[in-house]
Formats: sequence, structure tokens, C-alpha cells
Amino acid sequence: MYVIWAVAVLGMLSGAYALMNRTSTPLAQGPSSIELALNMREYQQAVVAFALANPSFTGSVPASSLGSQLGSFNANAMWQNYVQPNADFTGSLVVVYAIAVPAAAVVTGMQQLAQGSALAGVAQGATIVSPGNPPVALPPALANVIPAGMPVWMAQAYE
Repeated sequence: MYVIWAVAVLGMLSGAYALMNRTSTPLAQGPSSIELALNMREYQQAVVAFALANPSFTGSVPASSLGSQLGSFNANAMWQNYVQPNADFTGSLVVVYAIAVPAAAVVTGMQQLAQGSALAGVAQGATIVSPGNPPVALPPALANVIPAGMPVWMAQAYE
């Protein structure tokens, strides 16, 4: 009878010892939706600052031209931009979007930061769609250029 108990205790101790010596490696976590959205917003603010300083600029602002607006901030390389001066009033339309598949994770955080704005959503053909909002037309130069489902965040740059 004592032998059965001794074998059971030795079995439990050897099992515990085997489990205690194992080390686990945590899985690498990618950036969260809100971290990507904050990164996108900082990049958007830099493009807006550029548009304010260059009101007649049309097109994509090169990363080298955003250096003074970005400062020490490191924007994610997947962000793209487009600036178009407004025809009817002062200021410019700024569009920040992504073309890389990992960017799809930013949509939830972006919509939270934009507080449900119709100007923050996903590309669908020539429009931006977001929950609870009507579709918003993209500038003609970007219509059907941004892959479907990619995040798009538009802003008006004006003083």
C-alpha cells in the first residue's frame, strides 16, 4: 500500500519538475489597432502642416518633404498621401491611405480616433465607406487606385 503512494508521489514530483524546467517564449505581438491609428494620425497631421505651408501643392508629398513636420516622429512606411487644393474655398483636401495588407488592422482604431467621422473608413472603389455614414467620394486622382478595404482618412487643411 505504501509503495503505491510512494510511486504516485514520485510521479507527481517528476511531472512537476518536467513542467518547471520548461521555458516558454512569448509570441511576438504586432502593433495594436490603436497604435497604428495613432501613427497614421501623426502622419496625417504632418501632411496637413505641409499643405498649410504649401497651399497650391497638388499630388503626393514625398517623405523627404515632410521631415520638418514629422520632426523625430517615425511614420510607418505603409502610409501614402495625396493633397489637393480646394476649388471653392481656401485650404486643401488631405488624404492619407495605406496600400499594404497589414494596414487593415488600423481601421477600428482609426474610426475610434476619428469619432465615427465619415472621412475615416475603408476604400471601396471611388468612395470611402464607414459604419453609419454615407459613402464619401475620393478625389478623382485616387478613385479606384486605393485597393478595396484599405484604410483611408481624409482631412481639410485650412486656417
